[in-house]
Amino acid sequence: MQTIEAIVVIGSGNWGLTLATLFARNLPTRVWALDAKLADHLKRHRAAPGEFFRCTIPDSVVIERKYASQVDETRTLLVIAVPSSQVRSVARELAERVRRPLILCVSKGFDAEQRCTMSRVIEQEIPGAAVVVLSGPTIANEVAEGKPTRAVLACDDLMMLALVKMALRNDVISFEAGRNPSHHEICAALKGLVAIAVGMADGLDLGANMQGVLMTEGIRELAVVASFFDIPGNVAYGVSGCGDLITTCISPNSRNRRLGALLARGLSLEEALAEVRMTVEGVAMSQTIETLWSLDVSIPLIHLVNAILQGRRQDIRGELSALITRL
Repeated sequence: MQTIEAIVVIGSGNWGLTLATLFARNLPTRVWALDAKLADHLKRHRAAPGEFFRCTIPDSVVIERKYASQVDETRTLLVIAVPSSQVRSVARELAERVRRPLILCVSKGFDAEQRCTMSRVIEQEIPGAAVVVLSGPTIANEVAEGKPTRAVLACDDLMMLALVKMALRNDVISFEAGRNPSHHEICAALKGLVAIAVGMADGLDLGANMQGVLMTEGIRELAVVASFFDIPGNVAYGVSGCGDLITTCISPNSRNRRLGALLARGLSLEEALAEVRMTVEGVAMSQTIETLWSLDVSIPLIHLVNAILQGRRQDIRGELSALITRL
């Protein structure tokens, strides 16, 4: 019988530390860092743990290298909070230690090689896992500062979904329940591409009007892609769809928006990624979603962003201005 009496957050990045700090108010919580060196650094610098995470890590959060302690999978919620490129390797490592774990995946992204969502990646590596996904407008720094928001917890198993929703109740993120995790994950993965376009407009100082037009087109294309995958409209236009997209487009903390601004200022993709210094999920998603263009799915904005990222279009100002005349 599965219960939740403890939480282990795998990943000590901005989002992982934010959630560990929040969840520790209710349950004993551990953070598993990449290695002992990083774990020791975080323990010594709880008041100022790093450049990106600017809040204090409470003493109630135990920090250790990953897999330093054993977990009882029948009583522990494992939270995977690593970049999407690392989810498969983490799940593969977990599979050597647990058989039927309850996992909360908070990593947003898409496996371009296998063409699948993060929850599916975990299920492929740990067939016995029950996977719940968290999706929505959740800028980590804002959550860490206690600014309220709303998100979706989605799972095919209603009993596990109810169990996680009850265990994670708090006064910062209010959760709504959803079915079919992949629907929410696909919508969440699209937002980065639109935010890159909005960032480009910002970097070129094209104004709020242009940004508003690009966000409007981005929402339309989100709905088009959702329809193609038979994703219900209430998901596409809900907090894990439009809510996440709008937030990512307007937030100064958005990695995708910042990447777009840097590209518009003349940096190469490699230079811009190095400047951001954090994973930008929209870049990985661009190659996957481009397949839909070849299937005549109407996504001209996403198609343009992909062409710019791949270096096939150079005049960003001219391309964006021409695009909005054709919409």
